[in-house]
Amino acid sequence: MKVRCNMDLPPWDGGMGRAEKAALKRAEEAERAFRASKGYEPDTFWYRLKKKFRK
Repeated sequence: MKVRCNMDLPPWDGGMGRAEKAALKRAEEAERAFRASKGYEPDTFWYRLKKKFRK
C-alpha cells in the first residue's frame, strides 16, 4: 500500500463550492433551531457581548 504525502496532492483552490456553503448554512440554521427548542440562550456575538458587560 502506497501512502501519498501532501506534496503529491494537487493544490487546493481555497474556496468552498456552492453545495458546501449551502450545507454549512443549513447546519447553522439547524443548530440555532435546536438550541431554541431546548431553551438555551442564543449564541450570537451581540448576546455574548451584552452578557459580558452585564457582569
